[in-house]
Order: sequence, then C-alpha cells, then structure tokens
Amino acid sequence: MLKQTLRRSHRASARRPDDGGGIRSRLMVISEFIDSHSAATAAGTRTRALREFFTERGWDVLLVGPRDGGSAVETSRDDGRVRRLTTYETRRQQLQSPAAVIAFPLSIREYVNSFREFRPDIVVISGYSPFILVEPLLVAKLLRIPVVFDVLDSWILLGEFHPGRIRNWLRRSIERFALSRGNLVVGVTKTQLRLLADRYRLNWQTLVLVPRGADVSTPSGVGARPDYDIIHVGPPRDYYDNEGMLQFLARLSSLRPSLRVLFLGIEEGPAKAKLESDLAAHGLTGTAELHPPVPWSEVARWTCRAKSGLVALTRNPLYRAAVSTKAYDYLVAGIPILFLGSSDSEQAEFVRSYGIGRVCETPEELAQEAAALLSDEKALGLFRKNAEVAASSLAWTQVLKPFYERAATLLSLRDGEHARI
Repeated sequence: MLKQTLRRSHRASARRPDDGGGIRSRLMVISEFIDSHSAATAAGTRTRALREFFTERGWDVLLVGPRDGGSAVETSRDDGRVRRLTTYETRRQQLQSPAAVIAFPLSIREYVNSFREFRPDIVVISGYSPFILVEPLLVAKLLRIPVVFDVLDSWILLGEFHPGRIRNWLRRSIERFALSRGNLVVGVTKTQLRLLADRYRLNWQTLVLVPRGADVSTPSGVGARPDYDIIHVGPPRDYYDNEGMLQFLARLSSLRPSLRVLFLGIEEGPAKAKLESDLAAHGLTGTAELHPPVPWSEVARWTCRAKSGLVALTRNPLYRAAVSTKAYDYLVAGIPILFLGSSDSEQAEFVRSYGIGRVCETPEELAQEAAALLSDEKALGLFRKNAEVAASSLAWTQVLKPFYERAATLLSLRDGEHARI
C-alpha cells in the first residue's frame, strides 16, 4: 500500500516549468563528497562538475549528502543547492559505532521525504560508504526512479588495504547488491569496469566509462621558474610503493646532488614523523621539504612550482585498474609524470598514451630516466605541450558527455514508461 501511494504521489507531480515556460528535468546527486571550493577533494570536484554540466543544459540539480555537525538543512553554494540529510553516516559519526544501523528506517524516511519534495527524474549516487549506496537506492527503486552509480573507487580495491576482513566482505556484498540494481554504473577506467563486471557479474550494457576529468582553467604559476625538481601530492598511503619511492629519490639524489623534492599535504602527527624518519634513513633529510595540506583550489599553484610529479603505486594486481588522482593534478600543471609501478597498468597506459611522462618498474630505472629528463628543457617543453592537449581532451566538458547522453536516454525511457501507466 505504501509503495503504491508513494508511486502515485511521485507520478502525479509533473516536472516543474522553468523560467522560460519550458520543462526542466530534475537530477538528484547523492554523494558523501559534497564540499566547498576551499576544502574540496578530487571526488568533490567531480560532483560539482557534474552539477554544473547538467545545470548548463537546463536541468534542475540538487546535491544531497549526509549531514555533519550543525550544517543547515539546505544551503546555497556556488549558485547551486545542497541538502544535508541525517542518515546512517551521520549517526555513525555521532555514536562512533556501527550500532547506528538500528536507525536505518529513519534514514530511509529522510530520503523518502527528500525524494517526494524534489521529485527527481534521475538519481546519481556516489560514495565509498555502502549505506550511501543502498539507502537512496531502495527509495529510488520504490519510486521507479532510474539510478546511476558513479564509482570512483570500489571496495574490491579498497578492501585490500582497509582493516577488517569481515567488514570488508560485508562492504563488498552491499556494494555488489547496490551496483547490480543500478540502471547505469559509471567507472573511471576500462580495467575498473572489467573488474566490476567480473566480480559483481554486472551487465556490460549498463557500464559507462567516464574518466575522472580535469579542470582546464589555467592555474596561477604556470610558466614560472620551478622551485622543485619533483612534487608528490599527498602523504604516503598503504596502496603506494612507499619504499620504492624512497629508493628512487635516494638514487636520483646521487645522480643529481641539487635535487629538491616537495611532499605536499603532510599533516602533523605519527605519519609525518614516520616519513621524516624514512627520509633520514635514505639520506634525504636535506633534499625533501614537507608542506602541510592546502585547500584543493591551491594545489595547482603548488604543482606548477615543480618540474615533474611523482606517482608510485603498489604492485598489487588489483591496483592495475587505478589511475591516481594526483596524475590529473600534474597534467593540469603541465608537468611530466614520473610513474613507478606496473607497466601493464591503467596508470602506465595513461602516461604513455598521452605522452606525458616516464613509466618505469624499478627505482633505479626511473632515477636514470628522471635525471636525464630534469636536465632536458626541450623534453620538458614537449611534455608540457602534450599535457595541454591531454587536459583539453579530459576536460569536464568532454568526459561528461557520455554520462549526460546515457542519462538523457534513461530519462526518455522513463517518460515512455510513465506515458503507458
């Protein structure tokens, strides 16, 4: 009875007229990556780009995310609306316990109320938390609203380095349940899509490739004289080849005594102390500078201060599906990527296909390549030109086109279904 009532209520609400008297389609983007420009993440940048892309094409877009702290129910940011809901994630943070699941029905009610008020035609869901995936999915299915999952990272990969064997199994199970019920599943690399299709038995016809995308606005500092030879954006992670990275820098330092390296995004605490200790053990104390995190909007200004950017990924076979987000930071800055990792990975293919850096499997080999490159202004200039071309092809206005086209197809199919009801 509830299901029928909700469906009738949703169908009875025709789309809102726009200011010009036409009809505006409505897109709801549910994400745990909603943030402001001053504290943006790579995932948050993609969420905002998605909103802007659809808004420019006449859609009414609402961003929805878990409420945190004392945030308002609905606020205006960057000329777009953001709505915060009290969901499982909100209560888990408050209780510091997964026992927050007992309030699952209350989370569902929050989504039901939000859906009935905004009346979306399509829902896009993006997040790492399994509950971010499944809560709105259940409501959307109840209301027969098409669902698109934007999968930036999957628990197939994240579970390799995240503690808790049983918890990771549960996360993958919920993720599989959700993705297998989506109308579309968007992935960021071909290998990632193959992995999702194989592990979760997804229908290939529901899969869409949409790379992470790049902000092609020219960052301040482009063309200035570099202060550093190499920049590494972000602290060491479990899924990086941290030891290989240190060996590479130590060897390069012996080949290039004037070497200057910047680690950007190093917070005070145990992780910084360990990195300082590791650098000292490899004789790199005077070579590397550690800088605290900066707002996402400031990252490009720092990457432009280096001649090259470093990416070192784990040799775990599953991570062949990944392209590091920092690779896009380096691309936008117009600096070559020095990649230490598997030569048959998506990251290696990213560098090679666009001609924007060097790919090596050993620290020694990469040190030799980097030493030659950093002294070759002509080669650096060529990489800069290649990066400009690559950034243009990976601009949001380009990579989001298939996303939009498939969403529009879903909308037309849904309209046809409603016309028959």
